[in-house]
Amino acid sequence: MNLNLREINSVKLFTFTEEQKKQVFKVYDRLCEIYNVSVIDIKDSPLFQFKPIVENYNFTPQICYLVKSENSSFYLYIVIRIVHYKRKHNVKTEEFLEVWGIKELDENFGDILIRKETFSDKITELFKSFDIDFDEDPQFSKTFYVLGENEIEIRTFLNQSRRQLLGSFPDKDFQLEIKNNILSFGLPKVLSLEHALQISKFLKDI
Repeated sequence: MNLNLREINSVKLFTFTEEQKKQVFKVYDRLCEIYNVSVIDIKDSPLFQFKPIVENYNFTPQICYLVKSENSSFYLYIVIRIVHYKRKHNVKTEEFLEVWGIKELDENFGDILIRKETFSDKITELFKSFDIDFDEDPQFSKTFYVLGENEIEIRTFLNQSRRQLLGSFPDKDFQLEIKNNILSFGLPKVLSLEHALQISKFLKDI
């Protein structure tokens, strides 16, 4: 079911601040200049096939865009993320908006998790025994760790062009996860037009 973002303002955006609403409309208007964008009911998207998002109660998609380009389509979500900070005597809670994306792939790749390798990862070698190395692409192996159950499927997905696309993504703090034929991609950072455009371009090209 196609919706109009202006029409759902009172329904979906009532919990947002005025500044957040402005940011949401700014992202929406700019995306519409580049892609064919429809605001759809979240139930009509593949979100519920991706349990890591659905089962995260601190990560709540509020708005879903179906985004189409000439040769590709994907879904962008405006999400409320809740972060809990432990203090000496209490816990502080903050909310902020993020943009996250999902794309349906043409093949089933099983479970794949790709993250930037942090300094603590290097020190503890926490994922070393699970990480899949790409000897033909040492820079990629040095920058990211790749986890999954089926090495053949992982190598099929991470062909040279996709490794280059991941390596050239402007913000290395992205999070990419695949469950069968559903790819989830986003940045755990506050919603901005820049992040929305970066994620949408990546999903178009992947």
